[in-house]
Amino acid sequence: MEATNQIPVSLYKTLSDKLVSIILDGNNKDAISSETTKKIIYLWRQDQLASPIGIETLLTTAMKVDSSAVETVLDNFGLHEVAIAVRSV
Repeated sequence: MEATNQIPVSLYKTLSDKLVSIILDGNNKDAISSETTKKIIYLWRQDQLASPIGIETLLTTAMKVDSSAVETVLDNFGLHEVAIAVRSV
């Protein structure tokens, strides 16, 4: 996802924490495949959730769980272009 290239590295940690919260607190947990869950756990164990691949994985997954919450978080961080880009995914 090219939208992740527009996210400043300084926001990775905070954004990853917010996206994990959306995934864990979301009501639509059936939207997450076991393969995606394993990937997130692997990235967490490798301390890679705040990396480009981690942000991309979390963004994609969180959009499946609660897209409006993701858009709100991105807008709050001033990442309006990223919010527009992830809507089309």
